[in-house]
Parts: sequence; C-alpha cells; structure tokens
Amino acid sequence: MKKSEFLLKVRENNAIVLSIGLVLVLAGTLSALVLNNTVWWNYLLIGVGLIVLGLFLFSNLTEIKEVGKKRTTITRANITLVAVAMLGIVIALNYIVSRHPLRIDLTSNKFYTLSDQTLDTLNHLQQDVNVSLFTSPSHAAQMQTQIQRAQQLLEEYGKKSTKFHFKVVNVDNDPAEARRYGIHEYNTIVFESGDNRKDVLQRDYISYSMMGRQPMPKFQGEAAFTSALITMSDTTHLVFYFTEGHGEKPLVNPQPDGYTTFKDMLEKENYTDKTLNLLKDNKIPDDAAGIVVLGPVKAFQPSETALLEAYLKNGGKVMLCFDLMDPISRQTIVSTGLSALLKDFGVKVDNDLAIDDTSYLPPNPSAILPQYGNHDIVQKLSDNHVPCLMVFNREIEKVDPLMKGANSTVLLQTTDKGWGVNNVKALKGAVSYHPGIDVKGPIPIAVASEFDLTDGSNKKARLVVYGNSLFFSNQFATTLGNADLALNTFGWMAEQENKISIHPKEEDERILNISNVSNMLIICVAIILIPLAALIAGFVVWFRRRSI
Repeated sequence: MKKSEFLLKVRENNAIVLSIGLVLVLAGTLSALVLNNTVWWNYLLIGVGLIVLGLFLFSNLTEIKEVGKKRTTITRANITLVAVAMLGIVIALNYIVSRHPLRIDLTSNKFYTLSDQTLDTLNHLQQDVNVSLFTSPSHAAQMQTQIQRAQQLLEEYGKKSTKFHFKVVNVDNDPAEARRYGIHEYNTIVFESGDNRKDVLQRDYISYSMMGRQPMPKFQGEAAFTSALITMSDTTHLVFYFTEGHGEKPLVNPQPDGYTTFKDMLEKENYTDKTLNLLKDNKIPDDAAGIVVLGPVKAFQPSETALLEAYLKNGGKVMLCFDLMDPISRQTIVSTGLSALLKDFGVKVDNDLAIDDTSYLPPNPSAILPQYGNHDIVQKLSDNHVPCLMVFNREIEKVDPLMKGANSTVLLQTTDKGWGVNNVKALKGAVSYHPGIDVKGPIPIAVASEFDLTDGSNKKARLVVYGNSLFFSNQFATTLGNADLALNTFGWMAEQENKISIHPKEEDERILNISNVSNMLIICVAIILIPLAALIAGFVVWFRRRSI
C-alpha cells in the first residue's frame, strides 16, 4: 500500500484513530498515577498512543493548516490551550500533594502529632525497621477503631522516616505468614531490624480504664511503638544464665513442663539465654544480666550460695522459682540452701501450699488467679485487668530484711479468703481450712526485693522469688497474662521497665450545648432565611434583565 493510500485510510477513520490514541495515552498515564509506580507497560501504552496521535496529525496536516487560519479557530484553540493548561496544572498539583502531603493538626492538644521523642528516634534510625501488623477483620470488630488508630499512627511513622517500613498482614488471608512469624495473638505488631525483634501485643498499646461500670479502651500506642523502636537500635543482647546441677528444668524441652515456648519469647525480646553450673564453674560470668533458677529439687551448696550472695550484693539480679514438691519422688522440698541469703533481702520460703477457693480456675483451688501487689512488674497487668494463673504454689513470705536498705514487696497473693495448707500429703478430695493448723490468708506466693548499693555506683541489686516454676512453662506460657508476668520480671531485672515514657494523649471532647431557642434560630436561618434570600436575589436579577 502506497503512502498516500495509507494516509487516506487514516483520514477515513479519523474518529477511531483519534479515540485509540487518546485512550492509550490516558490509560498509561492514569495507571502510573494510581499505582504510584511506572513499569514497562505504562511506557508502552503511552508510547503507542503518542505514535497513533502523531499519525492522526500527520495524515490531517493540510486540513489543520487551513482551519488554523480562521479567526474562530484561533480563538477556540486559545481557549482549548488555556483549558488544557489548567487541567495540567491541577493534575500536577494533585500529584505533588499525593507524593508530599501537607497536613496540619488543628486539635487543641495536638492529638495527631508525634512527640519530639518519637521524631528524634525516627531521625536517628541507623538501619531499616520493618513493622508488620497481624490483624483479622473478623476478630477485631469490637476494637476496630483502636486498631485503625494503631495503623494510622504507624503509617505516620513511615511518613517521617524512609527507614521505617510498615505493612498490614490479614491473618485470615495469609495464615502462613502468621505461622512463619510465630504469632499467637491477633493484632500483634512485630518490629524487626537486623537480628533484633520486638513483639508488641494488643494489650501493650490498648489499655482499659473504668468509666462507671463499663471498661473503656484507652489507646497508648505511641509509647509502646517508640519503646519498641528504641530496642531496634540495641546491638547488645543481654544474657541471662539459667543454673543447672540441682534438678532444674531445662529450657530446651518441648514437653509441657519445658520452656521452649518462653525461650522463643526471650529471643524475640532480644535476650540471650545460657546455662551455668555454679559448682563446676565456680564463678558468675561478667556478662550476666541476671541469674535464673527454675525449680531446683536439691539444695544449693555453701560455695554456690556464697557466689550468689557476692553477685547480688554487688548489684546483681536473680530470679528464683521454688516448687513445693519434687515431681519424681513427690516429696516436699524442704531445704533450698539459700534461706540466709533470702532473709537478708526480706524473703522467706515456707512449706505451705497456697489454696484459694474464691479466686481460682475450677476445679483445682490450688490453680490460683492471684491478686496483684503494687510493683512495676505487675502494674500493667493490674491496670489492664489481665489475670495470671499460678498453679500449685508454695508460700513465699515477706519478712523484715536483715540487710539494711533492702526493700521487699509482695507481687502476688491469694485473697484474704485463701489459706496455706501445712500437710500437703494429707490433701484428699475437697479441701477446707483448718483453724490452728493451716495458715490464714492472704498467702503471698511471689515477692520482689531491691537494694541500692551505697558505693556511689548507682547499681541496684534485684531479687524476685516465685512459689512455683510452672507458670511460664510450655503448658501455661500462653495462658492469660503468664508470659507477660515472666517477661516483665526479666525486664525489671534488666532495668528496662521504664525505657521510655510518653504520656498518652487524651481525646479532647468538647460538647456544644445549644438551647431550644438557639436551635430554632439555627433552623430558621439555615432552612428558611438563606434559601429565601437566594430566591429573592434571583428574582431581582431576572426582573432587571427583563426590564432592559
């Protein structure tokens, strides 16, 4: 086909050719704007469309020149050019605003503005931080507003730093991703950076306050998220040593009485666990952030006690979990070998079994839902009304410390209706309180003690003693607030309980009270006067034009 014949064919189908060219160009441009990304097929669509439009112009070049010489054509072309220019300006401005949004927080308390501490943390990020919110729309109906606020807040973090990357994972649509991350609760937010990981649970960023008889959710996401963000820059992983040689329960045991679940939780908190045999090694490593003793069945030797005493009194941290009974021999564990050391810090281990038939998990009254004391370890659990389950607890008594300056506090205890059973072997069937024989409640089952060193080093010795070692085992770690209780204990020993403090901003509710008279006045002005004024103005304009 000759060139002239081809151009004639194009002119015969001008409308079709012009439409195809415009559609291709618009499709390529709009798809790039919508997707906020340009790929090869965007360029292909725009390129082919421009070629088709160029072919249309070239085939109609003579007609265009003739039409362009007419005055009306020039006027219409100028108007068209102005319209196209205005449209281009509007599109360009919208594109710029979408890429660089400008938002102004007009709330009186700057409710939607990040704190200076958060902005400073974001500006000093050394490496990329990946954050994933694992949620389920089908399980978040009651907390949908709060979860959306968490999502919007994390998106705001991403706008302030190019190193902060946030995504939402729908657990219903992608359960494999949740399993890969080991997610146990809905609405968990995972922070990752290099080898560091921090899981922020829903209860960490949504607490509850009592409004009358109804608990109301209270959002405190910025404090929780920025605290997790700070841990991402922590390159030193604290090491906790777990003792062995006294029949303690090992961490690497997948059985119900093992601790593999909690071991995984420790790693997610950027802690490292190692074993320690005090009798064999005869020293406590210099890198020990704390010593943990899980359910020993044999007493500590005097040389081991001396090591722990020297370590504690020089600012060390120790967590002791003493069971009442040897799981194999079923004999009561009478001696711990640490009685003198514990009394120095105001703690005494008794041989009573704590029972509470008013606050327990049926049908076992020794499976206690204890009351919380006033201490940093349990404060958040108490504030958020999250109970924990403590099974088969021995009494851990708070006594006057022999060491001056030590301060002991009860963490957990039964209600005043509980009691301590002296003769555990005699327990058969239903249990009841025997006055004069059993110990009247409340029975303490966990005590924490602290001692400030007087050598000017600002070091603190910290000791926590629990009356059982099963509450964060594989069987109970994911029960109620047990894992939080254990992790809070490790955090308190590591002196990381108050790593950041950002006071949550309260929603500023302002109510406008309108009287009946004011309400009627607003209705008259909005519904009657304004429409009537517009109608009269229109009538006057019409009448004047008619009389001209």
